[in-house]
Amino acid sequence: MPKKIQGAIAAFSVLALLTACTPSSSDPDATREDAKTAEAAADPVFRVGAITNDSAETAAEAAPSSPPTDDATSTAAPSASAPAAIPTGDAFGEVVESGDELDLEAGQRIGIAVENATLTDVSVTEQEHPRITADPGTFFDVSGTALDTDDDAQAGSSTPTSTSSEPSDSSSSEAASGETKDKDGAEAVTAPAESAAWISRYDLVADSEYTVEATATTPDGDEAELKTTVAVGATTAAPMSVRTTLADDQTVGVAAPIILSFGSTVSEDFRDDVERRLSVKVTDKDGKERKVEGSWGWLYDDPQSRLHFRPKEFWPAHSKVSVDVPLKNVPTGENSVGQNDLTLDFEIGRKQVVEASAKTHRMVVTRDGKEVMDFPASLGAPKSPSYNGTHVVMSKAADYTMKSEQWDYETDVQWAVRIHNNGEFIHAAPWSTGVQGSQNVSHGCINLSTQRAKQYFDSAIFGDPVEITGSHVSLSTQDSDISDWVYSWKDWQKLSALD
Repeated sequence: MPKKIQGAIAAFSVLALLTACTPSSSDPDATREDAKTAEAAADPVFRVGAITNDSAETAAEAAPSSPPTDDATSTAAPSASAPAAIPTGDAFGEVVESGDELDLEAGQRIGIAVENATLTDVSVTEQEHPRITADPGTFFDVSGTALDTDDDAQAGSSTPTSTSSEPSDSSSSEAASGETKDKDGAEAVTAPAESAAWISRYDLVADSEYTVEATATTPDGDEAELKTTVAVGATTAAPMSVRTTLADDQTVGVAAPIILSFGSTVSEDFRDDVERRLSVKVTDKDGKERKVEGSWGWLYDDPQSRLHFRPKEFWPAHSKVSVDVPLKNVPTGENSVGQNDLTLDFEIGRKQVVEASAKTHRMVVTRDGKEVMDFPASLGAPKSPSYNGTHVVMSKAADYTMKSEQWDYETDVQWAVRIHNNGEFIHAAPWSTGVQGSQNVSHGCINLSTQRAKQYFDSAIFGDPVEITGSHVSLSTQDSDISDWVYSWKDWQKLSALD
């Protein structure tokens, strides 16, 4: 669990002051039975407030160490000697009713508590960005103890979900995720039994408006609903830009990653805040959603932060991809926020794959499963080998000057297709035509005849995979602009900032 929210979770150890200390009767002569009756009849009361990071840290130090009682409905308050980690009662949060509007500060986390009832579900929706996945938050019982929830119910997964438009499929998707849909279509996170409060996992974003909704159930089985609006003020933090290498309406190959580059370094403590807001939607040419499993990965800083998205397998050919990156005013560090929102719509073209073997000295190109080229080639010599692994077409140039300080040469070539930024290209090499198909004599590139290089050059687009085999060395995940496919899927998922 991220350090920046551990304290906030501990802060609810004093939640009993909010949920358990409501007087049961104003009559000092009332009997205990009368008090119980009055408490059972009391209407649910919702409170909405925010907690700062400083208060969260104090709460972590003041949290009680004793385990919770077996009685989940216990109304015992914390010890009077325990320091108040967060404001309590009216000072913590306002009593709110549906239709109320609240003003909160950026960089805080929102909390919702209910008295005289238990929470059923909660949803917090950023009004301008409804595609953002639900904040799973953490639920607490009346004693302030965090409650376990089904992992499947925790929203914020970096895997884009695509379901059929058929109602039955949609319902199945919701049931599998552990989320429900409220009446406005926003994601709602289902509360575990005996929930009395909830605190968000992510900070409130400056200059934004949120719709906060909650449902609670009384001991008598009646439901109470809350719908309120929270406005968040501006920030004075320094802006950090975010950009992408792809362009709207660009057609790319099936191995093309989505690349986000930041203007500076995104603090590790805030990477989950950034990543959970991003969404990727894949459709076919007719607009029908396609289910594609994928994940974002934070690559090593170079020196700015880099965030890539790749699917588990290659993108399905002939698809459309829509990316939403709403990062304006989103915290990226203690004193920095995102400068801009970004959207991207591009297309996945045909599935063209190059397979080049240092053992057979051939380069075979398939397109949508059909072989379209089979060329003799010369790969890297033993002292300067080509690298095994999945490369990605990065750029191409009809005329290019190859330079190498390591091998001390400068050579002009034609029809050069860059497949890695370690110096590997597919290009025309008329000087090696005599050994192409029988020997490896290059400095790591794939050599073809001029005519064959031109034929391949004309077919290549950014993102096409080039798979090299038969060498005695392999690609590394370091020193590369695009090393996404060098990682195993399991290792790639570890690069995500989300749980």
